Amino acid sequence: MASQPVFNTQQAGYCPDEFEALLQWAAASSALRRRKALTTQSEAIMNFAQVGETAGAIWQALSTSGPLTMAILMEEINAPQSVFFMAVGWLAREDKLEIERTDGDYTVRLK
Repeated sequence: MASQPVFNTQQAGYCPDEFEALLQWAAASSALRRRKALTTQSEAIMNFAQVGETAGAIWQALSTSGPLTMAILMEEINAPQSVFFMAVGWLAREDKLEIERTDGDYTVRLK
């Protein structure tokens, strides 16, 4: 007696190539979820230190160059986007920055 496939791609409306692509996407998605779950406390502490260092770099750049747009400041600092925005938020919460909307961007300056 011949065994039947567990999943029949033709009956499900998928061609074999589409089904293969779907399986690859599911595997990659699962791997990403596992990787995110493995974040340790030491990585979180390291990121906190990185936010502090980035805040210092932002302060220094604004102190040296004066007001900058957010886009130019991001290029100068060259930190991961999430860390950059956490550092800007930190400085803003500490009442160290003025942020004003200008021409579709934001201008950041020291208070």
